[in-house]
Amino acid sequence: MKLLRGFPAMALSVVLLSIVGFFVSQESVGLLLVCGALAAMSWYITEGPRGRSLPRWTSNVLVLAVTINVFVDFFQHREDVLGVLGRFVVWLTLIKLYERKASRDYAQLLSLSMLLMLIGAIRPGSLVFAAVLFVYAALGLYVLLLFQLYASYERAKEARLSSIPSEYRLTPSVRPIVGRGTALQFRALGSGIGIAGLVLSSFVFVIFPRGMGERLVRGLHVAQNLRVSGFVDEVNLTTGTRITDSRKAVLNLRLFDKDGRPVRFDQIRLRGAVLDAYQSGGRWVSSPGRPPRVVTTQPPDFAPLGAVAAEPSSLSITQEIEMLSPSDTLFSANVPVSIATHKPRQLEVDPQTQTIKDVGSGRLWRYSIKTQPAPSDATLTNLVGAGGAGPGPSSDSRLALFDPRLQPLAREVLTSFGVAAQAPREADERWRWNRDAARRLTRHLQSGEFTYDTDLRDVTLATVGGRTVDPTVQFLFETKRGHCEYFASGLAALCDSIGIPVRLVAGYLAMEYDDASQQYVVRESNAHAWVEVQTGSNRWTTFDPSPPRRLEEIHGGSPSFADRLRWLFDRFEARWEIGFVAFDQDAQARFVESFDRQWSPRLGGALAAVREWAAGLNRAFYLGPAGYIWMGIVGLALVIAVIALVKLMRRSLKTRMILRLAHFRGAEYQRMLRQLGFYLDMLNALQRAKCAKPMWQPPLAYAAHLGRDRPRASQLMERITSVFYAARYGQQRLTRDEVRQVRSDVRDLASALSVKL
Repeated sequence: MKLLRGFPAMALSVVLLSIVGFFVSQESVGLLLVCGALAAMSWYITEGPRGRSLPRWTSNVLVLAVTINVFVDFFQHREDVLGVLGRFVVWLTLIKLYERKASRDYAQLLSLSMLLMLIGAIRPGSLVFAAVLFVYAALGLYVLLLFQLYASYERAKEARLSSIPSEYRLTPSVRPIVGRGTALQFRALGSGIGIAGLVLSSFVFVIFPRGMGERLVRGLHVAQNLRVSGFVDEVNLTTGTRITDSRKAVLNLRLFDKDGRPVRFDQIRLRGAVLDAYQSGGRWVSSPGRPPRVVTTQPPDFAPLGAVAAEPSSLSITQEIEMLSPSDTLFSANVPVSIATHKPRQLEVDPQTQTIKDVGSGRLWRYSIKTQPAPSDATLTNLVGAGGAGPGPSSDSRLALFDPRLQPLAREVLTSFGVAAQAPREADERWRWNRDAARRLTRHLQSGEFTYDTDLRDVTLATVGGRTVDPTVQFLFETKRGHCEYFASGLAALCDSIGIPVRLVAGYLAMEYDDASQQYVVRESNAHAWVEVQTGSNRWTTFDPSPPRRLEEIHGGSPSFADRLRWLFDRFEARWEIGFVAFDQDAQARFVESFDRQWSPRLGGALAAVREWAAGLNRAFYLGPAGYIWMGIVGLALVIAVIALVKLMRRSLKTRMILRLAHFRGAEYQRMLRQLGFYLDMLNALQRAKCAKPMWQPPLAYAAHLGRDRPRASQLMERITSVFYAARYGQQRLTRDEVRQVRSDVRDLASALSVKL
């Protein structure tokens, strides 16, 4: 049977898909290549010309070894129970693939493959896993139905073979008899079940969102990666020898002015983390500060980030951010004053640094932040809050970076630019001096004496007197090569050496603008670091010492075709995460509300339009109050006519298929349809009596078989079949009396079988 010949290959394809899906969900490329290759090789070894397979004792030894290995794997990865279980199932599947396979073995392989996909689906899946899962569901359904046919076929073969005496060797074919049109009927059944399953699963997905059963499996830990690649909330100059050049899109950014019009700037710095503590050895971290302010958003309103709502500003900018990778850090340009999210959310705001963290459950994919590029002193005081004023002017170094060469270098640079080397005593003059001095030191680092380089693998830290030289000091006085983190750290060290309060900021530099969508595309390679200098009681001014030309080359280059494809894929993946993976009870409520808002007005408008059309029709024909009754009667008649037409067409199609009338044309075809419907009624009567005629058996032979138990029905079936043969194959045109008589025989057959037509 042609339909069953491809079952082994189809079953192997399903198993391979499950292995791919599991390792995609685990993000384990190495094991995928190894296990995928072993699974593919099993086909050539077991189904190839030699047809070799593992002996039973070898399989048992391998299963025992894999079972022992699962305990070792568990103690090494206690936090990843699902991964341990999945890898155990993969090894069992590989062993089964190399065994000799009967129906029972195929059933075990398919069960293991479903378990693998179930384990992979528990972990929040990527778009690639979703695609694999969709293909697996479609192909798996087909293979499961095919397996039932395959297993039944094998059982029938064994039954026929066992019925033949062992001493009789010259046996006829033991293949079971199969009716015609099996492949077509099988595919129709598979398609019907697939469509029904898709509708049912969609219904279950909407009615039972994610998170409803989390209390039942709260003890089961599923590791989730909530970081954004390319951005880290600290800087370590000893390990960051190479800045990432990954072109993976991280987020999309749109900017609007106070009137809601899109705006565009040459570059946007998105603040993520503020690092104000330098540890010896080149490590910047955030120092402990005041307890964060907790802000709870209530969509669609903007929640103030300060003690009260900030005063309005004509320069206010609204940024809309769509995350393409999960992160608990919220990025903002300039000074954020208020925030809005698409669902109620709890956030933590650091008043000193104006950085925002997401502390709510689940993932935050979209948010809007209102910022002010030039906030007033009152706005800054409101954001910092009572008792949160920044430090006043000071000449003391605050960083743990003590090198006697730093202060002389900073003063020499200031003197060369005509700026006083000593800070003034008066507070207002001191703030201005901080700004001017930081600007001159920035120009020194951008003068060309220092080289911007993202690859520092050939640079090693020197050792003096048994102590390793600080990487920032070595950058300023020795190598004079580095990337943005070195430039920012160098400027911070120079400012700090002459008493200027300074801090390092890590985030993204957005320069790639997509004109079609009017948004910035921010990638992992756009991760950047710069410096903020205190120029007021609560005011910090941005200074970026990295050479502008090199930043333009690195961050502002035109996107390639591959970049655009990657961006589209990242957007689709984010849509998948937002719309499906993160479909929780809040998303369910928003979906129902959106559906109600969209379809209720449309349905109401459609009903109003129908009523208006009916009233216009009534007025046009002067039907009066009884006109609506007449229109109702006409409408009911049309519905009945349509139902009758559909039933007639279905009967005609069924008659054409069963009686094989496709090659007839014209009047002869119409005559066959009109006169031979009685044969279809005879088959329906037999089916309702639960004694349907097999497709492979001729009707006269079945009538003789039926005569053993129901002689009257057998006689009627023989008479009906004789008339059918004469009209269908003998080309005999039946008279009205003959048609009337054969239809009467069909009714008598139904009565003899105790059924109704």
